[in-house]
Amino acid sequence: MADASGAPPALDGGGGATWPGATPGWGHRLGRLLASGMEAATVLTILLQVVSVGAGVFCRYVLHRPLAGADEVATLGLVWLTFLGGAVAQRRQAHPRVSLGGPHLAAVPWVDALTRLVEIGFFAGVCWQSLRLFRLRLGEVSAGVGFDMSLYPLAVLIGVTATGLFAVGHLATLPWRVLRAVLAGVGGLGAGGALLLHVTGGQFPHLPTIGLLLVGFPLLLLVNAPLAVALGFPALVALQGLGGAHLLMLPQRLIAGADNFVLLAIPLFILAGRLMETGGISRRLVALALALVGHLRGGLAHVTVVGEILFSGISGSTTADVAVLGALLLPAMEREGYRRAEAVAIVSAAAAMGILVPPCLLMVLLATIANLSVTALFLAGFLPAAVLAGGLMLLIALQAWRQHWPVVTRASWGSLGRALRSACLPLLLPVLIFGSIFTGAATVTESAVLAVLYAWLVGACLYREIPWRALPRLCLESGIVSAVSLWLIASASVFTWLLAREQVPQFVANALLTLSREPWFFLLASLAIFTGFAALLEGVPAVIILGPLFYPIATQMGVSTLHFSILIVACVGIGLFLPPMGVGLLIACTMARAPVPSVMGTVGLYLGVLLAGLLLVAFVPWITLILPTWFLGPQ
Repeated sequence: MADASGAPPALDGGGGATWPGATPGWGHRLGRLLASGMEAATVLTILLQVVSVGAGVFCRYVLHRPLAGADEVATLGLVWLTFLGGAVAQRRQAHPRVSLGGPHLAAVPWVDALTRLVEIGFFAGVCWQSLRLFRLRLGEVSAGVGFDMSLYPLAVLIGVTATGLFAVGHLATLPWRVLRAVLAGVGGLGAGGALLLHVTGGQFPHLPTIGLLLVGFPLLLLVNAPLAVALGFPALVALQGLGGAHLLMLPQRLIAGADNFVLLAIPLFILAGRLMETGGISRRLVALALALVGHLRGGLAHVTVVGEILFSGISGSTTADVAVLGALLLPAMEREGYRRAEAVAIVSAAAAMGILVPPCLLMVLLATIANLSVTALFLAGFLPAAVLAGGLMLLIALQAWRQHWPVVTRASWGSLGRALRSACLPLLLPVLIFGSIFTGAATVTESAVLAVLYAWLVGACLYREIPWRALPRLCLESGIVSAVSLWLIASASVFTWLLAREQVPQFVANALLTLSREPWFFLLASLAIFTGFAALLEGVPAVIILGPLFYPIATQMGVSTLHFSILIVACVGIGLFLPPMGVGLLIACTMARAPVPSVMGTVGLYLGVLLAGLLLVAFVPWITLILPTWFLGPQ
């Protein structure tokens, strides 16, 4: 029986409602128990990655012998993190969505019910195919450690089963009358499909794969489906249409999308960023920037840019950057008399520029897509970041002079010395990261685990600002954010495999070449497309969908893959803050309590300067390629 609100009980909460005939509150308790188990497993999995990668580094440099199988264990843990953390993200409704139909359509109850049924259908399909793959791989032994290879599909099976149960719980919170109507409609469609199968002798009419993908994806975005489901569900239907062994491609590609040692850097750098925020490292870096440039007219605005360069060179996450800068500098700028729109625009533009400052998680992803050296990508990002930062600081100086922004007293030599001493330990962190990478002493993933350990030692043991009880929470938060990104990578890998099978990259290449064969036209078209898609879909899915389409064309046009990758990163940084839907801009506006329309004009001015800098970088490849060439040889 439905509760007083007309909704059936939720599996994972919702006021302790119950299913018919059940003891009051059992659904709530069961959901809480399942959620606690998933959260604990997520924390243990991310700690396993830190320990396994760290143990590999310790054995190699301290014991002078490699630890066999450490990398294999770590990547297995990454697969488990993806699907266990994805379940926790589902319960917290943290998977990103893009409602092309607007918030009003997404709030319509029957639309919400239909979307959640699609989620459940997708998770059920993944579970079934994962069970098939689990049976096939049972008894197969890994090459290194020798664990059973069925542990990979088992991670998908357990994680996606929990995710599906949480989706059922969310569905159950909707009004019962809406559920009845939607379930009746879906049941009618199912009966119609069964009748069609009977008439056609058990075969559905063939539906074109490309049509399913290119129609299903925007249609699901229209009704506010999570991005991972919007990518994965059309791929599931397309694989069903192909039949046979093709359906096993679904769990195989989902696993392959996360089973990559380089991608381990993503959760590790995210955890390092969380530890920095909590341990006071980011605050000390901003204080140093204030002592260095705070005395200039518009000093706090300059501090935002310099602080972003210092902080982004450690955190690796644009979202973390805008959150930290917004929390530290938005209130201070308003107190000093900056207009709220100006403060939001400066923080947004600085964070958009900061994505080019290594370490950058998107660069790690692009390295796996384009088979590039992460070290080369990191080196290639420094000078383009300097070009965009210089343009921003010139605009800030002009705006400060025109609008008579406040000037603060120059820091004394004593204050500067104290700020430098306070930031000395935080400044050693980028030295540790880049020194270990550029000298070849450690891989990017190993440098990420060194960053985690160093940030924890400084924040917990020296500054004493990270209590021990906060460590599980920080690991859980990092695991959820990482799992969301890795789920997108995994789902998009299935989607892009089907696009490649249908020769969509060749079609796109022919279409662009028909319009113009000039490299400048290709570069301009690429910048516009990547920036727009990044604003619409966020960075990771936009790059995963478009990257495999555009890289072959760039090679055909004679554009350096390394140079093109840096342009993609810059486009994503700008797109994340592009009005009106850039997710980074939404975060900045939320922190400043400013409606997006009120800041769009000012943000547009600052992003215009970044776009001008991006064009300079695009048409002067030397800016991107000089450092990698100098340190690593011709690229």
